[in-house]
Amino acid sequence: MTKYIRIKSGEASFQLVERFDEVEKAADPNAQGELVECKVSGIKLDFTKVKKEKDGRVKDSPSKVQGSSTEETREVPGSQKESR
Repeated sequence: MTKYIRIKSGEASFQLVERFDEVEKAADPNAQGELVECKVSGIKLDFTKVKKEKDGRVKDSPSKVQGSSTEETREVPGSQKESR
């Protein structure tokens, strides 16, 4: 069964509330505390993309795996130097 993925891209504002045990940790912008709440607002969608999901199946074609018998190898003029 074929599945599809929808990706919505855009902008939004958020407010993230965290809880800390110490004021020093809370003041450090790189510290991560216990997540209390996250509010998202002002969502503005720019565009939406729909893609076919890869199902992980392998499709082996003998002509693709081993090289097609109808393919020809062509020499490009000037691709090799002439030996003197």
